[in-house]
Formats: sequence, C-alpha cells, structure tokens
Amino acid sequence: MKRSLIAILLVTTFVALVIRLYRLDAQSLWLDEGNSWAMAMQPWSVLLLDLALPNAAYPLYHLLLKGWIGLAGASEWMLRFPSALAGAFSVPLLALAARRLVSEPDRRAVVTVAAGLIGLVSPFAIWYAQEAKVYALVLLVSAAMLWLTLRAAESDRSCDWFWLLGLAAVAFLIHRLTALLALGAALVWLFSRSRRYAWPIAGGLLLIGVGMIAAMAAGVGSDRATSGAAPAADPLRALWLTFTRFSLDRWPGDLPWFWLIPWLVLLGLGLSNLRMLTRPAALTLGLTGVVPLALFMLQLLFTRLYEARYLMIVFPVWVVILALGVARAGWWRWLGGLALAGVLLTSGLALIQPRFGLFSGDPVKEQYREAIGELARRVHPDDAIVVHPGYLRPLCTYYMSRWSADAPPEPITFADFWSGETSYGQREWDAERRAALAGYTRSFLLIAPDHARTVDPPLPGDEYGLVGNFWAFSREQRTWPCGIWRFQGVHLFCQEAPEAYITGAVAQPKTPMAVTFGNDIRLLGYTLKATTPAGPGVYRAGGNIPLSLFWDVNNPLTEDYSLFIHLCRDCEQPPVAGDDGPPLAGYLPTSTWLPGKPARDDRAVSLPADLPPGQYQLLIGWYRPTDPSPAGRLPARGEGALDAGRLFLTTIEVIDGDR
Repeated sequence: MKRSLIAILLVTTFVALVIRLYRLDAQSLWLDEGNSWAMAMQPWSVLLLDLALPNAAYPLYHLLLKGWIGLAGASEWMLRFPSALAGAFSVPLLALAARRLVSEPDRRAVVTVAAGLIGLVSPFAIWYAQEAKVYALVLLVSAAMLWLTLRAAESDRSCDWFWLLGLAAVAFLIHRLTALLALGAALVWLFSRSRRYAWPIAGGLLLIGVGMIAAMAAGVGSDRATSGAAPAADPLRALWLTFTRFSLDRWPGDLPWFWLIPWLVLLGLGLSNLRMLTRPAALTLGLTGVVPLALFMLQLLFTRLYEARYLMIVFPVWVVILALGVARAGWWRWLGGLALAGVLLTSGLALIQPRFGLFSGDPVKEQYREAIGELARRVHPDDAIVVHPGYLRPLCTYYMSRWSADAPPEPITFADFWSGETSYGQREWDAERRAALAGYTRSFLLIAPDHARTVDPPLPGDEYGLVGNFWAFSREQRTWPCGIWRFQGVHLFCQEAPEAYITGAVAQPKTPMAVTFGNDIRLLGYTLKATTPAGPGVYRAGGNIPLSLFWDVNNPLTEDYSLFIHLCRDCEQPPVAGDDGPPLAGYLPTSTWLPGKPARDDRAVSLPADLPPGQYQLLIGWYRPTDPSPAGRLPARGEGALDAGRLFLTTIEVIDGDR
C-alpha cells in the first residue's frame, strides 16, 4: 500500500474519531446502554460462559467492555468511547473496500474518496458510534469482512480465505447475526471460481441460514415481546425503513421527504454501475448484501420484529454501492457528484436538525439521566421508588450512584405484568400495589411510557397503563400529589400517601416547634432523616439532607407562597446549598390549605460533591414568588426566628462523600 494512501487513511480515521467524539456524552444513556453496563458488571466467569451460549447475542462485546471499564471507568463518555473508536476505524475500511471494486486509477480514487466521505458523515454510523452498544463494532468487523471477501474473491489465495475465516469466527462472538454475513462470504468462495459440488453445498449453507432464522424467530417469543418500542414491519415496509435509516437515521416523516432524493439518485447510479465490476467483485457485493438481507426479511414473516441496527452487517455493502454512483465517466460522473454532494449536505443537516439531530443540542435519546437526577435530588431514604417496566432498574442503579453519594432505596418492580399466564386487571393491580407500598408515606414512579406499553397496555386513547394511570390520575394523586416531571421518553411522578391524612393518622414531627410566619402559617415541627450510620444530622457531601416539614394555618390563605431552605456556614453570605419553591412541587399551593388539615412537605437539600466538611446551619422561610428579596419574605416569630424572615432549624455536619 502506498505511503500516501496510508497517510490519507490515517487522517480520515482521525477526522472520523473527532466527529464521533463530539458531544459524546451530551445525550443520556438510553435503555440498551444501561443494559450494556449491567451486563459488563457481571462476573468474568459469567461473561466467559456466555461465549459458548447460542442465546447470548453479543458476548464478546460485554467482555471487552468489562475490561475497558476496569481500565477507564464507567462514565458515559468512557462507556461510549470504544464504540466511537470502532466507528472511526470502520471509515477507512469502507474506503478500502470501495477501492477494491474498480481497477482504473482515476475511478478507483474517486470511488475510494466517495466511500470515505459517506462513512465519515453518515448519521446512521455516527449514531451507533455514540452509544455503548455493540453495533459500531459490528460495523467495523462487517466492513473488514467485506474488504477481505473482495480481496479473497479476486486473488483466490488460501491465506486470504483463512484470514476471512478467522475474522468470521471472531465476528460471530461479537454478534451472532454476523453469521449471515459469513454465510454470504462462504457462497462467494463457492462461486467465485469453478468448484465441485458448489450448488449442493450452497443449498446446504442456505438451509443452515434458514435454520438460524427459524431459531431467531422462535427466540423472539410471544406477541408481547414483539409489541414494544421497536416497530413492527413486514419485509416490504422493512426495506423502506432500512433505506431511510441507512440514509439519514430517521423514520419517514421525521425530516422533509425531498432530502432522500440525492440518496435515491446515488443508489440508482451505484446499482446501474454494478455491471462495470469484475465478476468476483459483483458476486461479492451481491451475495454479501442480498443473502443476509433476504434471510433477515424472511424472519419478518414470522416475528414482525424490526430494527435497522440488526442490518448493520449489510451497511458496508450499502456504502460502497453508493460510492459506485460516481464511478462512471462523462456527465454521469457529474450527476453522481451532485448526488454525492446532496448526500453529504443532507447528512450534515440531519445531524444538526432540531429535535432529531444527534448534534442539535436537543434531547434525542431518552432522558433517563435527567429524570433520575431529579429523583436523586428529591428522594428520602424511606421513600418508595417504583420503576416501570422493571428492566429500567440498571439505568436507575447507574445514575442514582452518580447523582448522589447516599445509598438509594431499593427499587420496587411489579413483576406480575410479565407473567401473561393469568388475567391481570385492576383488582390484581390494586392488591399488589397496596402490598408493595405498605408502610411508605411517599412514593416515586419512574416510568418510560413507550416501554411500559410492552407489559402494561393502555386503554385506547390512554398515555399510560394501570401503573402510570395510578400515579398520574388516581384519586390518591388528586388528593395529595407532590410532583410530575416529564422528560424525553421517561416521566417521574411523586405521590404522598393520602390515606394517612384522610384518617388523621398523620406522622408527628421528630422535632416539634411552634413558629409562625406572617399571621397564619404555623410550623408544627420537622423531621431530619438519616442517610449515614452516624444518624440524623450528619450527611455526606454529594448526598442529600432529607427534611420533612409539618405545617398548619390559622386561617385560609389568599396567596400562594414559596418556601426557601438555605444551608450556610456564614449566613450573611449566599447559601452553599438549598432548595426553593412552592410546597409539594406546586401541587398543593398554600391558598388551598385549610385550618386543622396539616400539610406535610417532604424536601431534600442536595449537597455539592465538593462541599467542605464541617458544621452548617439550616435556615427556612416563606416569601412571595413575585418578590424573592428579603423584603418579600414573611416575618418569622418564635424560637429560632432570625431577621429577614429566616428561621434557624438546626445545625448539621457535612462529612466527606467517600466516608
């Protein structure tokens, strides 16, 4: 290989890596990435055993990820870096594969550059290079297999075929679906030269492929498993969806339809230029592209379970066929060049498109990081945390440990939704919920509506099923709500336990007080909850101060007030931490409070991770939201009252977050 070509490929790899590292951790981990982390946290023995299990889809990736986490840690950036690296190295391999298609130096250079540019800015390739999943590595080995197959078919040297066989074995451990690509390569070996018994052997190989697809269809399971967030598709619809995803990584309708025109033109030119290729090259593209695609479409006849990422094994063939669109001379090359320019332009626009573009700055992936961050800032150690569906638990565990130094409550899941063996309706749900939440005074629900529909189907026109509807619309939620926060793809609900307030069995504050704010708001007392073995009053930097405040009023209020909680060492200076806002996140405004109906407001003061250890004072006060200055505060009267409408509650100790 010429030094100039090596230099160009190295530069291309560097540029591809820079693009794939851009805003690498801007988006939250989504569901499958959380599962990747959870799998990598398993013992080495379990992951090594997975290599031999046929139902383990991509065991080698989890082994590699576990080793990488041991070296670099498990931050979002580090979890995704191996995919970015694999995605970057796939770009020169795509260019090398395209380079082997044509022999004329001029055309070879044009096709090589075209394939490199398409791979460089492909929204589909960049998406999977920025997620902690196996598919960027699948692209890397698939591109390498295509390049090696083209080389072996042209030379027919035994060493080239053995290299390809070794890579196919490794690829099978990376993802089982690469076996379909290996099957295509085996057919290339059979028919690239005249070989004895080629057709009977080919028939046997195709039967093996059909058997693999049958096993895959059987492994999908019931219709319940196929009714989730992944779209259902028949083979014809799947082809159209694959074209749009391979092009701009969007579903039809997400972007203007005319953006697909240059992709259609370049694809048509590339397909028409296949006749220019040598027989081994055309045979390779045909068999490594059509055979895996046809077998995958076959399983759609039975499962309807479709994801474009499962076809990553044929994406390199797609790229080199597009690159062939600029191979012909004359005005055809000008047309191909214009189409290529349109492909590159729409790729860049798709990456920065608001709401959909990975580089747009908008949330594109599910915002588990933001939702669980909100939960971590508010949760108390004796709260109930419900996650729905239950397979959100890895993400909850991952982000709770990063948002807070405190040990979070163990999440609750409702497993009966998975059984499907008996009817599960409102009566069964009520019984299971009451049993699971018994003894809790407050609960949080973390729900991903699109995924929840797989196990908890909503009624027509509903946004949620049984679980989500209880926290969103039930009588209990209307009686004593404490907050609803909606993020991209995931929602967080807070609910107090209203039965205790209805029956009058309200928990009493651990520290009673008799303080009045203004003329009518009375503080009955407060409870500080423990998050460390040292007990209440000692808290870790990076954790929370869980505080429950108990209120009553002398007379109904005509205004809605907000509460501030300040943590300070020198209280004449701005607070070092605090919480600010209306009671119960605004769902129980003070204008609705009634005398003799005590209101309990559970708060949490989030402590910065770098807060110096030492003694701090905890102050509270009420103010008019229209005037947050000291002049807008209600005066405090009683023991602990300070100037400027502040009340001294207690002194707390902050310790290092690692203790």
